[in-house]
Amino acid sequence: MKKWIIIGAALTLVLALLGSGYLLLSRLGGTGAEGDESLNEASVDVGGAPVEVELGTVSSLLVLDATVQPEPGKALKANKGGTVTHLWLDNGDTVENGAPIVNVAVPAEPAAGEDEEGAAAGPATTEITLYAPTAGTIKGMGDLQVGDVLEPGAKVASVAPDEFRAVATVPANDLYRLYDDPDDIMLKIDKGPPATACEFIGLGAAEEGAAPVEEEFDPFAGESEGGGGGGAGAELSCRVPSDLRVFDGVQGKLSVSTGEAEDVVVVPVTAVRGTAEEGQVIVVDESGSEEPREVSLGLSDGQLVEVTEGLSVGESILDPVPLDPRFDVPGDGDEDEELEDEFWMGG
Repeated sequence: MKKWIIIGAALTLVLALLGSGYLLLSRLGGTGAEGDESLNEASVDVGGAPVEVELGTVSSLLVLDATVQPEPGKALKANKGGTVTHLWLDNGDTVENGAPIVNVAVPAEPAAGEDEEGAAAGPATTEITLYAPTAGTIKGMGDLQVGDVLEPGAKVASVAPDEFRAVATVPANDLYRLYDDPDDIMLKIDKGPPATACEFIGLGAAEEGAAPVEEEFDPFAGESEGGGGGGAGAELSCRVPSDLRVFDGVQGKLSVSTGEAEDVVVVPVTAVRGTAEEGQVIVVDESGSEEPREVSLGLSDGQLVEVTEGLSVGESILDPVPLDPRFDVPGDGDEDEELEDEFWMGG
C-alpha cells in the first residue's frame, strides 16, 4: 500500500513540474504559448518614421508654484560697530529714504599729522548717524536700546516698502529654459483675485528661508555662488501689483513666458536627443539612408523644439529618434525581476 502511495505522490510531483514548465514556456513565448503573436510583436524594435522638417511657432511657458512674501527690503548696518547713543525711530515706524534711525558712537580716528599725544587730547569717540537706505517700514530692530554695543558690520534693522513679491522655485533642469529674463509673468492667487501681470524682479540661488537676491544670476554658473548649489534650482521672484490684495504666505502659481519664436524651423522633441542648446537628429535622405547630425536648439514648448542651426525646411528626420546605444542597456535587471514576479504570481 505504501508503495502505491509513494508512486502516486511521485506522479503528482512530475505533473506539477510539467505544468509549471508549460506555464514558464508560455510566459517566455515558447511553442504553444497563448499570445505568441502579441509577445513577438512587442519584442520587435520599431524604429522611428521619417517626418518632414517644417516652419512653425514655439511659445514656451513655465508654470510654477509660488508663495507671496513681504519685500525683504534693505539692511541697515553698523559697518564700524560702536555703541548705541540715540534711537530716532522704532520698529514699525514709516520712514523716508535718508531719514535718521540710530546714532552710534565709534572710536575716533586720529587726524592726519597728529602725534599720539595730540590724538589722546582729542575726543575718544565720534558719533555717527545711520540713515534709512530706502523708504518704507522699519523691521527687525528687536529690543535695541541705548548703550548696546554693536559688532562691526552688525545688522541693526531693515527698511522694507509696504509691498509684496511672489517667489517660486525653478527646478534645476528647467533653468535650461531661462536663457534671458522672462518676457512676461502672470500671477494667479489660489482662491483669490483674477490673474494679473507680475513684474520680474530677479533670479537668485535658492536658499531655504532666504529671499531671492536682487542681482545678476547665471543659471549655468556651475560651481559659482550663483549656480543654485546642490541641485536646489533657483528662486524666481516678481513684484505683486500694489492694487492686488494679498497676504503674507498665500499660495498661487506663476505662468512664466520664457520666449516665443515665430516662423522658425521646428521639430518634435521626440525626434531629438537632447532638449537644450545642442542635440542630435537622424536625417533620412531620399534613398532611405540615415545619418546622425548635430543641431543647435532654441525654445521648446514641451512638444516642439526650435532648431536654430543644422536643419533646413523640407529635410526628413526620424521620429521618434532611436535611443542612444550608450544608454540603451539590454537585459535591464528591473525587467527580469518583473517577469519573475509575474511568473511566480501566475504559478
